[in-house]
Amino acid sequence: MRVKPNWLYRISLTLLAPLLAWHSIAQAWRADDPRMARQKLGKDLPECHNRPVWIHMASVGEVNAAWPLVMELRQRHPELPLIVSTFTPSGAATAQKKFGPDVEHVYLPLDFDQAVRNFFQRIKPRCALIMETEIWPRLFYHCRLNGIPLVIVNGRLSARSMNKPGWIRAVYQGALRNVDRILARSKTDAENFIELGADQGKIQVIDNIKFAAPPVQQSIEPISLARPYVLAASTHDDEELQLSRAWLASKLSQKYLLVIAPRHPKRKAAILQQLRPLTKQLAVRSDNEAVTSATQIYLADTFGELPGFIAGAEIVCMGGSLIARGGQNVIEAARLGKATLFGPHMDNFADERDLLIEGGAGIEVENASALIDTAAQLLGRPDQLKDMGRRAQQLVNAKADVARRYLDALEPYLS
Repeated sequence: MRVKPNWLYRISLTLLAPLLAWHSIAQAWRADDPRMARQKLGKDLPECHNRPVWIHMASVGEVNAAWPLVMELRQRHPELPLIVSTFTPSGAATAQKKFGPDVEHVYLPLDFDQAVRNFFQRIKPRCALIMETEIWPRLFYHCRLNGIPLVIVNGRLSARSMNKPGWIRAVYQGALRNVDRILARSKTDAENFIELGADQGKIQVIDNIKFAAPPVQQSIEPISLARPYVLAASTHDDEELQLSRAWLASKLSQKYLLVIAPRHPKRKAAILQQLRPLTKQLAVRSDNEAVTSATQIYLADTFGELPGFIAGAEIVCMGGSLIARGGQNVIEAARLGKATLFGPHMDNFADERDLLIEGGAGIEVENASALIDTAAQLLGRPDQLKDMGRRAQQLVNAKADVARRYLDALEPYLS
């Protein structure tokens, strides 16, 4: 049964249409990508006559998550045409870099009726695979209207999604009724989908696809600095200040360096405004400032270097967990054999957190001071620290076949 978006959603989107359209045009202008503005409005889309498998990935994180699945699909079914969509220009750039020229990329249209109609008239996919949490009521409705199987892959629902107002939850509920299958990353996510109104019989728990081994096993060169360092990875606003205060109050700063790699490097100015009153022994990577024997804190405000910093760190402290942000992904640090510390707010990665804690590869602490104290204890026990890193790597490697398991579940929708 097809379920149309409810009247409140349709009216809200109609009222917001001019603002959303202008925002897309402005975003395309900033990205110097006019194709983005046109395709988000359902125009200038390629016409596909080969019924491609369509995979949608909102942005960079979803593209990286889908990469092993796309490579597995291409290896198992090289005859199947593929088309991928993203919503952001950074996602587009990442997709084009990872998937190569033989996988066509388009921008997902805004959830306007005519734009969505144009999309399906031009693309004509054999199935729609939506990565993670993207829920577009009109898009989902038109999938059902056109007889296109719709599958949510690596489905997850954060606490933020579950705490939406009642009318938005009702919109989600209607949209989920147009979904053919939900392949959830965890039992918790499956339960959240059911609570939101999804049919329990349509849900299958597989695992977090981010456990999948990278299709191209590239050796990551550890980044070496003048001093051994503890890495605070993917930090958010206020965490840099909390960690720096705790770091400077500890004895660790005498022997080790604290490297802060913010989730959003563009926050550089705001971070420096907070940290410079604390210490003069602060170096900034984007300014090519050298690390000396006196440097206490190093701001790694660059793009694309996080894996190298993880590989070179003594310990990884995961950001987004000392504030009510829900945490950041701990899998990459575990894959690189690093013990991981995190705060009490890992709601978005609860299963991964529990896996590391139960496997003796991660430790949860209450606050920044406790995190630095725990790091000091582990650095004083090198054998324990090495063992935690080994356990972390084993836990991730045991789940490395997850892309294959996802593709097994998708087989009925690919023919």
